Amino acid sequence: MLDFSGFLCYVIHMIKNNKVEEIKQELNLDLDLGLALAEAEGNLNHLARESNSADWQGTITQGMTILDALNAVQKARKAFQQIKQNKSK
Repeated sequence: MLDFSGFLCYVIHMIKNNKVEEIKQELNLDLDLGLALAEAEGNLNHLARESNSADWQGTITQGMTILDALNAVQKARKAFQQIKQNKSK
């Protein structure tokens, strides 16, 4: 999880250096990316469940592609969380 005290120190440092607009832009980018990854992961989870149902009409290749994409998004989300943690230190 994000270390709040480290994040707070970072924000205070940025404010002292008159970088409020930069903070807002960075937070907006972080939020946009986090929301986009969550939406993609949710949609791919839904498709993965559907592709595993008995009435699935797709091919094995399509099912594997869904699972590969889900795995890639999950890795990206974890990497993004690590970047946020490292930035707050």
